[in-house]
Amino acid sequence: MRQRISVISSYRGNLKIVHNLCHNLGNPEGSRKMCYIFTARKTQYVIVTDKQMEILAGCFLGDGYIEKRGSIQIEQSKAQREYFDWKFEQLKSLVSVQPREIKRVRQSGLITFSNRFVLRQFFRPLRMLLYPDGYKSVSSDLLNLVTPLSLAVWYMDDGCKNGNSQLVLCTDNLNDDSISKLQNYLEAKWNISTRIKMKREVNKSYKRLTIGSSSLVRFTDLIRPHIIPSMQYKISDPVTTHSIKRRNRF
Repeated sequence: MRQRISVISSYRGNLKIVHNLCHNLGNPEGSRKMCYIFTARKTQYVIVTDKQMEILAGCFLGDGYIEKRGSIQIEQSKAQREYFDWKFEQLKSLVSVQPREIKRVRQSGLITFSNRFVLRQFFRPLRMLLYPDGYKSVSSDLLNLVTPLSLAVWYMDDGCKNGNSQLVLCTDNLNDDSISKLQNYLEAKWNISTRIKMKREVNKSYKRLTIGSSSLVRFTDLIRPHIIPSMQYKISDPVTTHSIKRRNRF
């Protein structure tokens, strides 16, 4: 018997959050409590599971890019091939352009290689959400999609350790208002305190978020279950984080 679909909310008429999805709609993970349906024209649609949306939300906090036509580019350096393959495996039901290698020649003459795949052109509603004025910005709608898995993807994309007592999250592509919203969100939602650290380069400077020892353990505990093996070097081992936790008690 066909299972009932009930739409509980929508975003600009295109993004629908659906409960009790029918099996015959082609949900790659079967019937789930929640998924997202993006439509194009009247008869075309793509189903995005809640896990896939969590991963995409993490990508959007970092370098994830949505083209004006609605396709999403996922790209990683060649050195992060295992992470790239993990993303492809998680998002492959949405892919339109298969993985390929990208070669770039910098002005300095440096040659770099990366890997890229592209998701189907159904994501214009997210483009409008992320780029309301043509520039990427962080909104409450985006933050409502963020989960510990999203935070882990953001950190694997744009985070690093600075010794054993500080983590750094690159926010180079965000404006001051978006960085402030991220700080307030992390504090209010996850009780994670951050500070701004300036990264200075020739003729440029960027604001980056740092997580000190008082919140490092809490943040690490949130993301650790979702960090893939090749990215474990970016977080402290449990013994070290336990030591930091013990020191912060006194």
